[in-house]
Amino acid sequence: MPVRRYAEALLAVAVVATAAGALFDVVHGGTTLTRSIAYAYWFAAALAFVLRLFAGSKRLARRFDLPFVEGWVFVAAGVTLTVAGILIDLAGS
Repeated sequence: MPVRRYAEALLAVAVVATAAGALFDVVHGGTTLTRSIAYAYWFAAALAFVLRLFAGSKRLARRFDLPFVEGWVFVAAGVTLTVAGILIDLAGS
């Protein structure tokens, strides 16, 4: 997977996570906006780590005729989203 495509996908996930966190803050309240957005980033990171177990499988990729995505992509995305969530949470403190 080219680095540009990885960065574009990560940016798209960040935009969705930011919007989801802001929506959660508006609907639920009780937390700061930055904390809600950080939670959304951490949820997206957890999802990336779980998807690594399934989407990183060559057997599943062949079975369902999907392109194989290497496992490092999901791990790198999970780590990046986790760190971004931490930085966003610290910015709101």
